[in-house]
Amino acid sequence: MPALVEPIQIALQDEQQVAQAARIYRMLLRERTAALVAPNGETVELPPSLHDALMRIAAQLLEGWAVAVLPVMERLSTQAAADFLGVSRQFFVRECEARKLPFHLVGTHRRVLLKDLLEYQERRDQARRQSNC
Repeated sequence: MPALVEPIQIALQDEQQVAQAARIYRMLLRERTAALVAPNGETVELPPSLHDALMRIAAQLLEGWAVAVLPVMERLSTQAAADFLGVSRQFFVRECEARKLPFHLVGTHRRVLLKDLLEYQERRDQARRQSNC
C-alpha cells in the first residue's frame, strides 16, 4: 500500500512573518498576477489557480489560522474523516453504510477520498442552510 501523503502545515511564526505575509497578500490582491523569480533572474508567471490559492492561504494566515494543504485524492480513514467533520466515528460509518458518500475498502478498513468528503460536507451544509430558511 502506498504511504499516506503528509499534509503541508503552514503557520506564521512571528511578527516579521506576519508583516511579510500582509505585504504579499496586498500585492496579490492589487496586482491580480504574480511571478516567481529564480536566483538566476528567470521569471515564471504564476497561473491564475496558483495565484488564487496563494491569496487564500495568505488571507487565512493573516486571520491567525494555520493552513494545511492536502491533495484532494488523499485517502482518509473513517476516524480521520469523522474528526474532519466533527462527528463521531460511528456516525460517520453509518453515513458510509447508508451510501451518503462513497468509500472503498482496503482489506476490511474503509477509506474515503478527501474530495468526496468535501463534497459531502458541502451537501450537508447546504441542506442545513435550506432548513434554516
